[in-house]
Amino acid sequence: MSVGLLGSIADAISGGSDGDDDVFTYECASCGTEFDRPKTRMIGVRCPNCRSMDVRDASDA
Repeated sequence: MSVGLLGSIADAISGGSDGDDDVFTYECASCGTEFDRPKTRMIGVRCPNCRSMDVRDASDA
């Protein structure tokens, strides 16, 4: 369940928050860790390993 205005907008665009399998794969530019996050959670993403916010789309590599 999304909370707040941004969550509501993200849910409206994505068709709701039911798409748990709809993920985005990131790669951390600082430590190289690859990780997935739901596409509805693309704001303020941090690496789970080093906590850096310098993350990029892993498919661009």
